[in-house]
Amino acid sequence: MNSNYFEKNKKKILDLYKEQKFLELIKLGVKLIKFNSNDAQLIYLLGLSSINLQKFLDAEKYFEKLISIKKTPEIYYIYGNIQKKIKKYNDAVISFENAIKLKPNFSEAYNNLGNTKKIINKRDEAIVCYRKAIEFKNNNIEALVSLSAILKEDRNYVDLIEVYKSILKLDKNNIKTLYNLGSAYLFTGNISEGKKYFEKIFEIDSSFVPSMRNYISVTEIDSKNKIFKELEKLDLSILNNEDKILALNALSKGYFDQNKVNLAFDNLDKSNSLKRDLSNFSLDDQRDQFRRIKFLFDQLSNNEKNFSKISTTPIFIIGMPRSGTSLLEQILASHSKIYGAGELNFLQKVIDKIGLDNPNNPVEYFSTVRNYYIDQLTKISDKPFIIDKLPLNFKWVGFIINSLPEAKIIHINRNPMAVCWSNYKTLFTDRGMDFTLSQDSIAEYYHLYVDLMNYWNIKYPRKIINIDYDNYVKNFETDTKSILNYINLEWEEKIKSYDKTKRVVTTASFQQVRGKIKKDTSKGWRKYSDNLIRMQKVLAKFKINF
Repeated sequence: MNSNYFEKNKKKILDLYKEQKFLELIKLGVKLIKFNSNDAQLIYLLGLSSINLQKFLDAEKYFEKLISIKKTPEIYYIYGNIQKKIKKYNDAVISFENAIKLKPNFSEAYNNLGNTKKIINKRDEAIVCYRKAIEFKNNNIEALVSLSAILKEDRNYVDLIEVYKSILKLDKNNIKTLYNLGSAYLFTGNISEGKKYFEKIFEIDSSFVPSMRNYISVTEIDSKNKIFKELEKLDLSILNNEDKILALNALSKGYFDQNKVNLAFDNLDKSNSLKRDLSNFSLDDQRDQFRRIKFLFDQLSNNEKNFSKISTTPIFIIGMPRSGTSLLEQILASHSKIYGAGELNFLQKVIDKIGLDNPNNPVEYFSTVRNYYIDQLTKISDKPFIIDKLPLNFKWVGFIINSLPEAKIIHINRNPMAVCWSNYKTLFTDRGMDFTLSQDSIAEYYHLYVDLMNYWNIKYPRKIINIDYDNYVKNFETDTKSILNYINLEWEEKIKSYDKTKRVVTTASFQQVRGKIKKDTSKGWRKYSDNLIRMQKVLAKFKINF
């Protein structure tokens, strides 16, 4: 073959690439490369065409060959992206690092190196990479978004707020970032600042429902409120289901504020009903799970297990959601030796993995739970005590006692109707809370909870401290001292100013924990008793007093 023939066909390949005819290019290129296996440009075009056709294993071979001929930061960068795509993460890390060695200010390579390190759980290193990417290119929006995502996952809202502001410098009307920034301010307790961003979004787009809903959730609504009036005029039929649920919930809250009770319940019922229709929640599945939990621990003896000592003691605050768990965490987290980590799903994850069948080797079974939980917990804080405030951990008390015998378990209970009503009117994002979407199901679930807590208290006497919410708020200081005594800690005067403690609260109680304790709030449901007949009937059926 003469060189003219080769060059003529190579030019044709270049034209095919420009025309995005990748299959034809590869067909011709595979034939042509036999005559010059080291033509870097041809190999490069074959590799890029393979990427465009999502044939990443072929692309990997071409770029592996290309690197043996020609080493450039861009080639290493593309090679790393291919390796990441086919889940060769450690190899991808090496390729991105090689790209950076050749081009130390390669912002995009730093970003993708960070993304890869995040995948292999080197999160601290990933954050360093994102910050490097931004340092070398302050308008690298992908790196800013990547950094914001990991900071949000790590609940580092102080740094997260600054990253959101950096994104807004590049795109001041970015609604998603404005919304995220407003929400971040709410979670850090700066309600007034958060509202400003929701109001700004309203000026840009007066039909952005998530922002309207957040604004209404933190605002006392009256008949003159312009954002609420705009929501009332919105044609809900044109909204997707998610926005429709948010809009109905927000309308309900606004009508409750204006004491338009029937309108409020009408919208609340519609919101919950629509969400229930989209849910795969099954009360039968819940009954079966609770039955299996009790059956498992009926088979197990209470033998002590020899575990190695841990440096951090978990404090589990359990109970039904909306029973005062967030308030109790806020108060205890004001102590210098206690870190409030919020709602952690570590137990749920590991128990889902090992299952609820009677284990052949109980020691190994509970060691798996212990090792996973402690490994995750120690990444959060180095304080002697860390609070895990996931209320539904009440299901896993037996696992806690058998896997983490050092742990402190605080169970807080509250008036059943106060709890059920508060759950019914609260819009939860977690699908695991879908039992709250009807008056019947929330009341039946409450019965399952009471029954299981009775079981735990009988099986493991003196292992759980039980707190009555209404008594606690009346005797806050005395009862907190008793809880601290149970934990083996001394009282600190700063606990009295718990509402001033700076910490992130992302649960539905993010507002309540910032204020002073309110007494007699458990009676609030009585105002709506005529609208909560179904709830009361189900509780009465199970002989639950309220």
